[in-house]
Amino acid sequence: MAISQPVPLFLQGSAGLVFALYLPAHGQARQAFVYLPPFAEEMNRCRATVAQQARALCQQGIACLLLDPYGTGDSSGNLDQATWDIWVKDTLTAAEWLAQRANAPVGLWGLRLGALLATDVANQAPGRFNRLLLWQPVQDGRQYFTQYLRLRVAFLMDRNLPPETTDEMRVALAAGQTLEVAGYPIAGPLARDLDGTKLALLTRLSGLRVDWFEQVGQAGKPLTPASQKGMQQLTEQGCQVSAIPFTGPPIWQLHKRDDVPELVSLTSAHLQEAA
Repeated sequence: MAISQPVPLFLQGSAGLVFALYLPAHGQARQAFVYLPPFAEEMNRCRATVAQQARALCQQGIACLLLDPYGTGDSSGNLDQATWDIWVKDTLTAAEWLAQRANAPVGLWGLRLGALLATDVANQAPGRFNRLLLWQPVQDGRQYFTQYLRLRVAFLMDRNLPPETTDEMRVALAAGQTLEVAGYPIAGPLARDLDGTKLALLTRLSGLRVDWFEQVGQAGKPLTPASQKGMQQLTEQGCQVSAIPFTGPPIWQLHKRDDVPELVSLTSAHLQEAA
């Protein structure tokens, strides 16, 4: 079977150029996904697995558009210039481009914080998307951002620098300061947006098919109670939710590249069956 070649391109976003990689479906597309990556260094750690998955999906007739959100990767701007609203608007622009190019229903595929962004985009554009493919989704932006800020706490401690609490960092960000956290500049607007975004607050998702993939410690174990609660909320809104546990390394946490073949194979098999 011939493999379609990826097409790198730039889309005109709301604040600057947004880099994307388009992987066309083999033959006529039956589905298309805009992919939204995880945050900061997690994005780089997961690139290889995401590319592997996208290539597999293309062989199944699913086109993929992999985005570097504004201020990240090869897109314009720096992370301290990014806001959640810019990312939402640019995702919608990318989805429109993909719908015209692939001529197929468009869904959103997100990993970690990208999964929360994908869900919020769908919430802000009811009826625009047909499904969500969520890999290890973050449900609470504030909780996630607190964990991220703790990387700066540890950095300061390791170097015997004046300590800071996460609350003090938030005060500094709200006052207009830019803080470096794990090598990335973070500014107040994005910090405020992360703190205010939570799955439990998203209530306009009716009609979506949601495929929720989550890592478990061993085969046969259920998803966490928090994830079950999030999926129940989606079900109560009228979403068709599938829970798919997978085993393998948490690649978003690893400093050395690793593979998660079970996640890729389960995703491919599930989307083939759900065609």
